[in-house]
Amino acid sequence: MPATTARRGARPQAARRATASRRGNTRPADRPKVEVKDEELADFNESVNILVYANSGVGKTTLIGSAPRPTWLTTEKGVVSAKRAGHTGRLWRAPTWEHVEVGVERAEKELGPEDWLLVDSASKMQVLLSRWWLARQHEENDARDLDIPQIQDHQKFQNMYMRFIDRLVDAPCNVIFTATAMSNEDPEGETLVLPAITGKGYAISNYVCAQMDQVLYYGVARQQDKQADTIRRILAETFPPWFAKDRYNVLDRFTDVEPGEYDTMAWIIDQIMAIAPEERQRLKAAS
Repeated sequence: MPATTARRGARPQAARRATASRRGNTRPADRPKVEVKDEELADFNESVNILVYANSGVGKTTLIGSAPRPTWLTTEKGVVSAKRAGHTGRLWRAPTWEHVEVGVERAEKELGPEDWLLVDSASKMQVLLSRWWLARQHEENDARDLDIPQIQDHQKFQNMYMRFIDRLVDAPCNVIFTATAMSNEDPEGETLVLPAITGKGYAISNYVCAQMDQVLYYGVARQQDKQADTIRRILAETFPPWFAKDRYNVLDRFTDVEPGEYDTMAWIIDQIMAIAPEERQRLKAAS
């Protein structure tokens, strides 16, 4: 066989390496250099992540404002309601997606295990992300519509949004997210009420809920007496059609919030932090 004739079916070595890399079978020499450090398990204290969702106007911003050492990363003008309730904290306004990203970078650098970042709201931030992405595509091609995504856009900004949520969940501080509520249908046609985080039906909302330690639905309790004071109610366990969960098991199924009671979130956090860190981690891993 002449030297210039390759064996049938053989591929150059570089092509084989590229295929192996795509399959995740890279050789040790080709992998990025990383370092795995020794840590004391007793020193491991994973952050707490809570999602509070409700219909607009129920008072979720006021509810979360009693978290200790708060920093607000907010898209919402409704934060003024927290101020009227006497809540305090640093305020980082996020009217655009660029502001959101800068706020997350600051949280990673400046906040620690004792701090709480109040992300208000996750629903609006998803809208800001999609607008930012469409504007970027429009800049590259002015024929692209600023408001109507193409098919390929959906997967892109859905994946970007999930990565954004994961980044905050892994941040060195604790995080409370707010979201509005939305109704959807499960495969059997039953109504579901979930956080208003859109994409793939309700798959993206489900993904976000799965990353949280608590998902709390905040609503108004029905009362027979129409003249009675409004009673707001926190749901911490799924009660169809509303989804909720509490990995720490510190809350009853329902917790009522009386008018003028502005310290409920601080009380919830106290219940969580009273659990030893290793037990909190066990409860999270078991759920």
